[in-house]
Amino acid sequence: MSLINQLNATTQVKWLQTTPVDILHTASALVWRLMGNAVKKDNWTVQPSETVDGGKMVMCPIEYASSNSGTYGASTIIDVDKVDIIDAARFGWKGVYGSNTRNLDDITENAGDAAIIRLSHQYVESIKKSARLKMAADVVAASGSDPYHMNGLGDLFNTTTSTEYGSIAEDNMATWKANVITDAEVISFQTMQKIFRQVDMGDYAGALPNFCVTSKELVDGLERSLQPQQWHKDKNMVEAGWDHIYHKGAPVVSDKAYSGTTILDALNLEYLSLRAHSQYNFTTPVWKAISVQQPDTITANSRFRGNLYCYSRRMHVRHANITPPT
Repeated sequence: MSLINQLNATTQVKWLQTTPVDILHTASALVWRLMGNAVKKDNWTVQPSETVDGGKMVMCPIEYASSNSGTYGASTIIDVDKVDIIDAARFGWKGVYGSNTRNLDDITENAGDAAIIRLSHQYVESIKKSARLKMAADVVAASGSDPYHMNGLGDLFNTTTSTEYGSIAEDNMATWKANVITDAEVISFQTMQKIFRQVDMGDYAGALPNFCVTSKELVDGLERSLQPQQWHKDKNMVEAGWDHIYHKGAPVVSDKAYSGTTILDALNLEYLSLRAHSQYNFTTPVWKAISVQQPDTITANSRFRGNLYCYSRRMHVRHANITPPT
């Protein structure tokens, strides 16, 4: 070990602040909106009314067909054939975790007055943030072959007709089709109009997207295409610190998970829900010994179990080939 010299040995270090600056974790606008709480309130857990107690799978009842109908007159014979109109999308349990470990050196050296930055507290905060960061990525991605990966938007917008989403394939239910636009287009007010028309459920506000998420480049491109008088903001998102553009009552916001993509997802959050199991709603990290043989190596974790549930696939639209204006 080299000498640290007289000045360093006799002079106390001045700490500019004792809370480390987080230069790794990024917030997710989509998870913030799905959770229904602002980041500044430090409340990312699903609300009690949104938790699920248990069950083999979580079922979302859907009405996928119409009863008989027709013209009616004196000679009409009313069609009385039985028509099944109700089924259910079924979603399994998925999850994320965050964890870390402290050893004997951490416990004994980072203690008392010498511990300017309390590692125990910082580890716990990092564990919780890491779990949420993983969730932010999983909500956008496809589950692939991982049986525990959340059924994210990559699954919702999968256009392979034989692939099941919510245990239902488009091959078996035409109205369960993924709404995806693949035409190469530049983002603009007109392009946004086309995306909103894709739902094809009329102009009733409840049947239109109410939250759009994409890359920063596409949000900036949309802003450049608009006149200043067309710039509008959602008060709640502004107060929570999320910059965005407003289109037909829906905020258009960037999310780190979309960086570098040509994707814009227009979602109707009345038909999309992030829910947690009541006992696994980002569990509180508790320090425990890893084993009897290593009593001073302790670990803690935070666990979430639930899924992203969809009640109507057609209410959401993905534009998969959209670019900013030059």
